Amino acid sequence: MLRSVIAYLLTASAAFASCPNGQSSFLTCQIEGKPKVMQACYDAEAAHYSFGPRGGPAELALSETYETLGYTPWPGVGRSIWETVTFTNGDYRYVVNGGVDRMFGDEAESENPHPQFGSVTVFKGEKIIAELACDPATVSFSWSDNLYDYKEAAGFEWDYRDRVWRARR
Repeated sequence: MLRSVIAYLLTASAAFASCPNGQSSFLTCQIEGKPKVMQACYDAEAAHYSFGPRGGPAELALSETYETLGYTPWPGVGRSIWETVTFTNGDYRYVVNGGVDRMFGDEAESENPHPQFGSVTVFKGEKIIAELACDPATVSFSWSDNLYDYKEAAGFEWDYRDRVWRARR
């Protein structure tokens, strides 16, 4: 599948922070201009989000089962491969966006032909209260079928037309 063909694009980024043992990485990075790190990780049971000082305890740690995790898979087109996961904490939502730019032409000949990117946007209700970009040099985005497969295993199917998860009938 296309995912396996371009998987090599995703291993070239500098690893900055790693997920706890037993968890796989969706996105890890240091926040641009701040001594804070963000991790979005997952295992077979749930997805996990943490945010806090580099080398210190998390200021915020959330876990979300696949029944409730917001997840938008890459639509399969465009210059970038990107996906989002959304964690909810009361009135707050943390939308984690990660991706890799598939450069073509002269840009592909550059020193870093497939730069990765990431961010987290924090909402309170529908209002954006923070937008934090990852320092590009620290992004580790690991794109795979795993989150999609876990959502399906939780009883959902992706509606490509409406771009939403629906409970299987």
